[in-house]
Amino acid sequence: MEKNTKLVITIVLLILAAVIIFQNTAPVNLKILFWSFQASLIILLILVLIIGIIIGYVLPKIIGESKTKNSGENS
Repeated sequence: MEKNTKLVITIVLLILAAVIIFQNTAPVNLKILFWSFQASLIILLILVLIIGIIIGYVLPKIIGESKTKNSGENS
């Protein structure tokens, strides 16, 4: 049951993200430190979404590994 709930929430969030992304297609100026460039907002939103997904996937694994290592040292 829990897997189905996570799947439904994930699908709803992806649909919401797609709606937001495809409604924001205007070109924007982006400044990062010394770089400045113009890109479509849709590209930047997709990039940020991908970075968020990667962080959401990798971070729990890193935290889980550090908890496992710490619990092994404390025993």
